[in-house]
Amino acid sequence: MTEDFRKKLWNIAGGIPFDSEYFLRILPESKLKKSDLFASDFGTYYLELGSGWGEVAIELAQTHPEIGYVLMEKKADRIRKTIKAASRLKLTNVKILSVNFNWFLEDIFADGSFEEILLNFPDPWPKKRHHKHRTLSPRFLDSIHRLLVPGGRFRFATDYGPYARKGIGYFRRDPRFRSVGAEYSLFRKDFPVSYFEKTKREEGSRIYYLDRERI
Repeated sequence: MTEDFRKKLWNIAGGIPFDSEYFLRILPESKLKKSDLFASDFGTYYLELGSGWGEVAIELAQTHPEIGYVLMEKKADRIRKTIKAASRLKLTNVKILSVNFNWFLEDIFADGSFEEILLNFPDPWPKKRHHKHRTLSPRFLDSIHRLLVPGGRFRFATDYGPYARKGIGYFRRDPRFRSVGAEYSLFRKDFPVSYFEKTKREEGSRIYYLDRERI
């Protein structure tokens, strides 16, 4: 990535599509620390990558007001709906970054910022020539390892079997993570279900869940 291109990406990432108190602002000169995320200190922080319509994080934020939830989503219509829901419920433990998290995730947050990271149903890019665009990769594992505290948890879900198997292989070869229970599960207990997941289940799709703990 050239420096000029990097600056252009930061200019895009640093902007916001509309005004809202729920937005976090980022600057290339400094990483966001835990103390920068919210006006109050929640102690425990959760990051959702590609939060979609926000239904998972909103439900979690309602259930766990003691946890700070940071959402990263690039599509303005989804962000608007998420903010509308958070505002209606008067949630003070939700913040949003309007940014494509695949660009420079490790450059935005300080190391050890989160106790949990969620990646639900990223694009599987099924064609072989597009595999380079997949989020889950050895480089991505480097990023989440830096962002998670020791003992922190990473949750991943996909409805594409080959992607799940590839992810299992990555984690098997990475001693910095260990499985939480089995290497994968077909069910996730006591966790909100997104609209996308509900639709896929109604279609009869098999969902693969990978839960890992940072060592």
